[in-house]
Amino acid sequence: MPTEFSMLAAAIDADNGPLPPFIARLIQHAPESFDDARAGQVAAAVRAMRAAREPVNLATVGGNCPQFLNFIVAELSEPMSPEAAEHYAPDIWQAYEIRRAAGIGESLVRGLESTPEKAKALIAAAHSALNHIASEANPLVERLAARLYSPIVRPQEPEPRYFIGPVGICTPANLTTISAQAKAGKSAAKSAMMAATFAGPSTDCLGFQSQNPHGYAVVDLDTEQAPFDHWNVIEQARRRAGAERVPAWLKSYCLTGFNAADVRSAIRIVLEQAAREFGGIHSIFIDGIADAAHDVNDPAEAGEFVAELHRLAIEFACPILNIIHVNPGSESKTRGHLGSQLERKSETNLRLEKDDQGVTVIWADKNRRAPIPKSTGPRFAWCEPSGMHISIESRQSSREMDAIQGLQTEAEAVFTAARKAAICYRDFITFLENEVHVSKSTAMRRLGQMLRAGVITKELTGIYALTKK
Repeated sequence: MPTEFSMLAAAIDADNGPLPPFIARLIQHAPESFDDARAGQVAAAVRAMRAAREPVNLATVGGNCPQFLNFIVAELSEPMSPEAAEHYAPDIWQAYEIRRAAGIGESLVRGLESTPEKAKALIAAAHSALNHIASEANPLVERLAARLYSPIVRPQEPEPRYFIGPVGICTPANLTTISAQAKAGKSAAKSAMMAATFAGPSTDCLGFQSQNPHGYAVVDLDTEQAPFDHWNVIEQARRRAGAERVPAWLKSYCLTGFNAADVRSAIRIVLEQAAREFGGIHSIFIDGIADAAHDVNDPAEAGEFVAELHRLAIEFACPILNIIHVNPGSESKTRGHLGSQLERKSETNLRLEKDDQGVTVIWADKNRRAPIPKSTGPRFAWCEPSGMHISIESRQSSREMDAIQGLQTEAEAVFTAARKAAICYRDFITFLENEVHVSKSTAMRRLGQMLRAGVITKELTGIYALTKK
């Protein structure tokens, strides 16, 4: 976890610009708000320099604090972004409050020992001081302050950790749900996604692409496969990637037979261990997320568990990919309230469907980003000579492709004529009638075709926009 040095480095990097709320509070209460005496003195100097409108940077701070120059260069030269530092600043502030409370307790004990006749006054003073700290330490108030919109703190736009064609999926701090019937290829898809993180650009990863330039940990918790089958999934990822060995940062655990409580505890344990060892988390797969729930049909447990997963995704700045079965006999309904809650909260909902010929298609319609239509989604099937699943050509004919391209051209003509990036239903139909020279009924039918083909997207507000590629 970032230390108080990270908060101080972010404050210096901000120069005289506005500071996020919690970092500003730490600087305002320096030096006491910093546990390290050097950091506290430097923070107090930064506060004085900001008050005097002096330039604040490593050189000027070093000039004002020559006795701490080595500390400044060694510990403060690589600042975090303001939003990242602010995310951890409440923890530093809480540590300061604990020190203050402990100091009040120690002073009370010393006072009672030296002047017991003043016990009533000493206890009242300690009580008042502790109440003051408690009034500042409402956890919900602090969490709300940390999440308050700020025009000066623009969260960094997350870069998707995985792609299917041009469509980005699985961004940090978000959940992904991968659902399918039993034996539809979930393990093959997961293995291919892991392989994509260390495979070459021309490798067949079943339509998935990924990069891991920082060498962050890719974590896999498998609650479904027996030990040998679990080993074989990772070995298949290695063979698919064409590597002699899997990278050290690919950490895969076989948790088959663990109870739900242990699986849930293991999620945090392995994330903390991997983040310390590799400097961050690229992504984590939980293959058999239902095994981490005591009752997948309990709405209260499902809501609390999914919120817990989302907190972990935010805390470790990674996507959490949850693999879950579809109910027997259903084409899309995932298991219980847990599956429903995951779908609602997931940024990406990938579906795998296997046909009578043994061909699995990967598609997604309930996404915050661009959909992946079933007609164009990646397809794969088992190849006996290769000993693994391989990609196969889409069934979509060239005629269908031409039709989609035609819809794309018509949609672009509508938005060009409207001179807007998003328009309402009525305007869309009117512009489509005028630009393509079709009747109103035909325009209404074309709009539906464009939505199904993923050419346009209907936003939550009811307006329509071109799908972002």
